[in-house]
Amino acid sequence: MADLFNIMKITVGTDKLTARVLVNPGMPVRTSEDIEATARVYYLAPAIAMHTCLGDAGEHFQDCMSDTEVAHLLEHLTVEILNETGLAGDVVSGRTKPNPDDPRLFDIELSCVDDALTVGALSSATFMMQWAFLHPDQVAPDFPGTVVALRNLMLRLRGEEPEEFTPQADEGAQYVGDELPYAAESAVVDTEGARAAVNELGSEVLFGGAAEDMWQGGEQQQ
Repeated sequence: MADLFNIMKITVGTDKLTARVLVNPGMPVRTSEDIEATARVYYLAPAIAMHTCLGDAGEHFQDCMSDTEVAHLLEHLTVEILNETGLAGDVVSGRTKPNPDDPRLFDIELSCVDDALTVGALSSATFMMQWAFLHPDQVAPDFPGTVVALRNLMLRLRGEEPEEFTPQADEGAQYVGDELPYAAESAVVDTEGARAAVNELGSEVLFGGAAEDMWQGGEQQQ
């Protein structure tokens, strides 16, 4: 089966990374085409619901999450991974731009303090989306484990020793969707139920994307 996305090109600027993303033929372009898959992504990272996201149906991503571009969902999942590493700065931003010539082609702009970190987060988010939309029968990705693996990899690349770290979805940081700042709010979500829904699929820890490569590389170095 084909992949959900094809990352066509990545361009790195001084403070921004732009990924040209193709939603492959036959795959859903909007989240409304597969609500169950969209819900799986939410259960992996409930904090995305409270990202500020003006310009669609309301002020927060939850207001448009059920009917927005699948690429837009990928953007917010990537932003959340970046935020939870604690290495992406106080404000993490993202923006998804459709291509006027191709309804399946999008440019995802992400704030970028470190291109390896941002690419790793995007790769991991792509893997999670692949699971949610195409392979829900397989073991669910470990979202906190992926965040920790990505963080540890980045610390090793910087020559620092990884320390014990627990990802936090909302510790006063700011989430920014479509480059509009806001003061972080507490999201009312059933995170306990969400975690249980993920864990019931299996006890095996599963990492994806760049985080998986980094984790394995770190293990080999030890």
